[in-house]
Amino acid sequence: MFDPLAVSLEHVFDIRVEFNDERCTFGPLPGGHSQGYTPTTGGAISGPRLSGRVVPNSGADFATVRPDGVIEINSHYLLETDDGTKIYIRNNGYLVRAPAGSGRISHGTPQPDYFRFTPTFRVPQGPHDWLARSVLLGAGERRSNPDHSIFRYYLVG
Repeated sequence: MFDPLAVSLEHVFDIRVEFNDERCTFGPLPGGHSQGYTPTTGGAISGPRLSGRVVPNSGADFATVRPDGVIEINSHYLLETDDGTKIYIRNNGYLVRAPAGSGRISHGTPQPDYFRFTPTFRVPQGPHDWLARSVLLGAGERRSNPDHSIFRYYLVG
């Protein structure tokens, strides 16, 4: 029997976003926040429902660092699928750092306690327009050597 309140998650794709060395944080701004900026250099998309690349130098992470240490994620990139479709993605969410010395280590990189976001997409009509009418959730993991993040996306069904 169909339950309209039931939710399921389907893994649809991963994105590896690569960053350059121009990380910048400035502030404090009014309210005690700091603003971060990290430009992207490219990356790759792989998964069961989408594959392609992050268009080089097409976006950045514009992170707000709150006085409580929580980072508000606001990132923008341009994606290009294997069939040439251009897709604009915007991620909004939160990264909560682990207390010093207590975080999980993955691939030699300390990981936050929480790194989740919700993406929105602008995509032309065609085989990938399901992105513009679906709710997705994302989870992130930081990596180093070279500096990049892995983002895993799930379709909420």
